[in-house]
Amino acid sequence: MKKLLPIVLLSVPLLCFGQAKDTLAPTLVSTAGGSYVAGGVNLSFAVGEPVTTTVQDPSSTFFLTQGFEQPRMSAALNFYLTFNNESCINGKDGSAFVTLTGGFPPYTFNWSSNASNNSNTIDSLQPGTYSVTVKDANGLTFSSPFTILPSTEACQVKFYNGITPNGDGHNDTWIILNIEVYPDNDVQIYNRWGSEVWSAHSYDNSHVVWKGTDYQNQPLPDGTYYYIVTIDGASPLKGWVELTR
Repeated sequence: MKKLLPIVLLSVPLLCFGQAKDTLAPTLVSTAGGSYVAGGVNLSFAVGEPVTTTVQDPSSTFFLTQGFEQPRMSAALNFYLTFNNESCINGKDGSAFVTLTGGFPPYTFNWSSNASNNSNTIDSLQPGTYSVTVKDANGLTFSSPFTILPSTEACQVKFYNGITPNGDGHNDTWIILNIEVYPDNDVQIYNRWGSEVWSAHSYDNSHVVWKGTDYQNQPLPDGTYYYIVTIDGASPLKGWVELTR
């Protein structure tokens, strides 16, 4: 098995690659066959086996054939790992993605940060060193470490101006990008008449999130709503969001 080639950390995303090889023993491809005796010669064949006629008896339908076993061959597992560093301070959004060619599927993936994840991708990684091990159906294995580097850039909060809480699983909640990085926040939602219809502390886009409802968890009517968001006691951020069901 070849060692992983050195990684040059010049840009994001980063890519490392390598190759693992295995040798298969000669194998006769056959599920059935038969044999005959002609002129004292025992003739045999296997279904699915490539053959060539070497001797034929003109007075009969018997053939002496030469079969071919599979030659020794190498099965190469080509491994490409792409990974992205953290995008901003405390973003915890590093990711990695494995691309494979060769080998014999199905493949299994084992990530050091989440052993239950058997997919070729992983995300939500905070800075640190991780590893991934890939194995094909014949046990051919390739492992690689990788490091997610921390960012020196502050996370920027971004407000989305639309929400469509119709239960289709898309845009059903109002997302404030990177708000979870600043847990000391307050969010207020107002209708067009200036009445507060919803508010929360420590908005996090998951457990604490606006779903287009009021304080009684009743659906609000379609229309334009206005938000005031205060983060870490700084000056309030104001804007609008369109609710459409």
